Amino acid sequence: MALLRVSLEAAAKVLAVDGALARLAGAAGAVCLLLAIGGCTRPPESAYVAASASAGPMDPAGKDARGEDCTAQRGAALPADLPVARSREVYCGGWTQPAARVVQLRGPADAARLDALAAGGLWRTWLDQRVTCAAPQPTTLAGGVPARLLACTRKNGGWPHVALVAAGPEGPVLADGVATATPVMEGLATGRAAAAGQGQGQGQARSAALEIAVRRLSAEAFSANDVGRYEELMTLGRELNQAENFAAAEDAYRAALALQERVLGQDNPDTATALVHLALNLSNQGRMQEASVLFTRATVLSARAADPVARARLAHYQALSLLQDGQDVAGLARLREAEALYAALVPPSMLRGADGGGMVSDPAAVSAMLGLSEVRRYLARTLARGEGRAAAPALIADSRRLLRQTGLENGLLVARSLRTEAGTYSSLGRDDAATRQLEAASQRFAIAAPGERPEAVTLFLNGARRASAGRRDEALTAFRAGAAILRARQIALPTNLVLPYLDALDAEAAARPADAPALRKEAFAAAQLAQRSNTVRFVQQASARIGAAAGDARVAEAVRRLQDADQALRGLFAERDSGAAPGLDARIAAAQQARAEAESVVAAAAPGYRQLLLSSVDADAVAAVLGPQEALVTMLLGRSHGWVLMVRGGAVQMARSALTEAEAGRLVNALRAGVVDAGGRPGRFDPAPAQALYAALLAPLARPLEGAETLVVVPDGPLLGIPFGMLLTGPADPAALGAAPWLVRRHAVVHVPSPQTLVTLRGAGPGSAAPLAYGGFGDFVPPSPAQLIRSFPVDRCAADARLAAGLVRLPGTRIEVQEAERLMGARPQDVRLGPDFTAASLRAAELGQRRIIHLATHALLPGELSCLQEPSIVVSPQAGATDANSAFVKASDLLGLKLDADLIILSACNTGGPGGAGGGEALSGLARAFFYAGARGLMVTHWAVDDAAAALTVADSLRRQQGGASSAAALRGAQLLLLDEAGQRLPDAFGHPFYWAPFALIGDGRRAAPVQTAAAQSTPRL
Repeated sequence: MALLRVSLEAAAKVLAVDGALARLAGAAGAVCLLLAIGGCTRPPESAYVAASASAGPMDPAGKDARGEDCTAQRGAALPADLPVARSREVYCGGWTQPAARVVQLRGPADAARLDALAAGGLWRTWLDQRVTCAAPQPTTLAGGVPARLLACTRKNGGWPHVALVAAGPEGPVLADGVATATPVMEGLATGRAAAAGQGQGQGQARSAALEIAVRRLSAEAFSANDVGRYEELMTLGRELNQAENFAAAEDAYRAALALQERVLGQDNPDTATALVHLALNLSNQGRMQEASVLFTRATVLSARAADPVARARLAHYQALSLLQDGQDVAGLARLREAEALYAALVPPSMLRGADGGGMVSDPAAVSAMLGLSEVRRYLARTLARGEGRAAAPALIADSRRLLRQTGLENGLLVARSLRTEAGTYSSLGRDDAATRQLEAASQRFAIAAPGERPEAVTLFLNGARRASAGRRDEALTAFRAGAAILRARQIALPTNLVLPYLDALDAEAAARPADAPALRKEAFAAAQLAQRSNTVRFVQQASARIGAAAGDARVAEAVRRLQDADQALRGLFAERDSGAAPGLDARIAAAQQARAEAESVVAAAAPGYRQLLLSSVDADAVAAVLGPQEALVTMLLGRSHGWVLMVRGGAVQMARSALTEAEAGRLVNALRAGVVDAGGRPGRFDPAPAQALYAALLAPLARPLEGAETLVVVPDGPLLGIPFGMLLTGPADPAALGAAPWLVRRHAVVHVPSPQTLVTLRGAGPGSAAPLAYGGFGDFVPPSPAQLIRSFPVDRCAADARLAAGLVRLPGTRIEVQEAERLMGARPQDVRLGPDFTAASLRAAELGQRRIIHLATHALLPGELSCLQEPSIVVSPQAGATDANSAFVKASDLLGLKLDADLIILSACNTGGPGGAGGGEALSGLARAFFYAGARGLMVTHWAVDDAAAALTVADSLRRQQGGASSAAALRGAQLLLLDEAGQRLPDAFGHPFYWAPFALIGDGRRAAPVQTAAAQSTPRL
């Protein structure tokens, strides 16, 4: 079970005035700021909704035209010619910008008044500043309510917009919003929204409200000095942390830190509290490096903080981050430090192990007791997994005692405590106790956090526990309830929580053969609930943009602006985390404003974008985009076992695998070591790892896979680090590898990060509409030693300079690009070679107008050059350059490209990314950047390539594509050519996978109708 790392802020509901905040309030002339709310009272509504004084609770408002749930809350007053009874803002489908605004006025609502309001006045003047509307048209709403409808377009982008003036129950109603929100506007205008919205979960609406509130307050935090917002932001961060919505909690704590630093200064020690809360929520999202930067800053500050708990909290949160990162020894040591620091602040009478010591009134002591309670729970959880398990029960009991003595045993705290205790008891083998605690935790979460991630996690844990006890029906009930929450909230769980659901479905299918097809489809859908890597999320963002645009360049541009705004904000936040530069907050405020406007535009232009970005797909959706001779195989690997699921012909097959994630990583490392040695040369190939991976993953599905021409593979974890075509379907003779039974002999192979990526890419249309067929780049001129020394100073980067000096010229890439130019019928100006292959020529090459882009050069990944922080491709330095900086095009530079490419060929070294331990993020930053820029497919390499083999593979692949083959079939044909000709017209060594197997196709394996050339009809040149 994954650690449930909930910040101490989620527990510290005590009346306290932090010394730093008291000074903060005094400095700003504000009233004293309270850190938390007394006792167990419910936080005020302002903690759950928008930050403005007029904000109120979120109410169900029905569904929009896309069928997505909408909510309404009190909004800011708008200009109007009559008194305003109330103003509401509507939010739909998870967007944090309003989909519509509805204003109820007091006064007459006769026809003349409706005409006047629709034609002019204060509201119409306000509306005209934002949109352009046609003349008002008389109409009626549900129930015959008279109204005036205005068909409008937004001035920013020209997207459809609707405005409405209607005779409401209390007087005229003014409404405007995106076109898809029209049903909701009508419902609110006629007073029918409440009935339409019945059935929406309060927990879901509450969580949505929290995210909206954070978005608003965060924008204000970087553009105003309203220090009173600090308390609201910290409260929102706590609430979102309790709901395990760590991304939104990050936004809240980041904004709170910005407010505090603006008044106290960045180096003030009392900013340590907000720093560690922010760091923990970054760690909760797996962003360990970013969290480490903030923990380092907090370490310097916490020793001087006015809050006596600051040092203990820092040790506590760092320990949880280390444990989540798999550093158990370091995490346990830091937990022990935190335990000692907290204990020093707790009255001795409370440490003696007996209840009845009385209540503690000192806020610092109460906070320390809460922290000590949590630390001892996690100590028990950690020790139960190792040799110290005998001490775990006593630690659990003491944790509960401390929590009782604070008087703060609220529902969420107790629920989390019960859930952690259940995990501890499970590790101790006390299954009955674990079951009881999980059942109790489920009941608590259903009351305290209905419809949120904590409830879903507990339901899945409960399902696993019931299944292990033989109560399969009850287990499936729990799993399905948890899955419904995950889909409604569009969130995922760690793989190890999802695997027991698949186990139970497989057992149920075996017990009920007639229902087996439906149960296997349910299993496929369940597998999509497992968290994937950052690579998957990154690529899905790009494919969602393509899918939302559906060929409309204006929509694609609108979505791209939103994604670029998110990237820009992330970069500014990272810059601020490492040390604020002058004027940075103003830049953040401007970036947030640009992002809010971009989201508002996308909500109008592509209302389905969020659904494409966040939702999973079912087996029927996958089957609909697969060809008749295609099959998709997806896999999940956990600590104890895994599952492999296949979709073909509308049916799902599934097979349990004994392969674990750790064993897969070992086999991938061994396989790669046999392909390429430490010096980048062909290794001593051992067939065993390639056979073992095939036997564990695909052999159980070999029969239903028979006859499939193309295999679409969705690898998991370390399996992202290998091209699947090099798996062996049977025994192989290392001395005759060209004749070995490689998987590529059976199928063309396409790799996709997720089933959703394939569905989205193929749903967007047949392919690129770019007018130019090809752009090729290669044969770079290396920087001179003098240039390298200036870019890599000897005192800091001498090793880098020596390694960079080894980046020799690749004359074979000139031949590779020229042959591709010939095959594609390209023009001379479509190719840049030698000294003409520079960063400037790359930017000027109209890359967005090309269907295929070919980069034949070196690539450098992080770790290869310690002073080069980003993955980069190597180009020729700019003429006259004094240093080598212009010779490295970084991934961040590529993010700015705007492409419409069917295929990008990266025939450089290791552009697919590392294997083995790094396999979870094996698609390199370079490849991710090209996907983000607009590529539908990539042909990447998984290790350093041989010049001659690469040239032949690329040229023959392009020749076959131009002859009508899909990208996948073309690459397979080229690889089979090398295998079949090894020892014939090609050297015998070409049968070794070092030569024929480095290339892998990632993304969509199909292309639009080819452009036929005479060269495409020719035979390959060997």
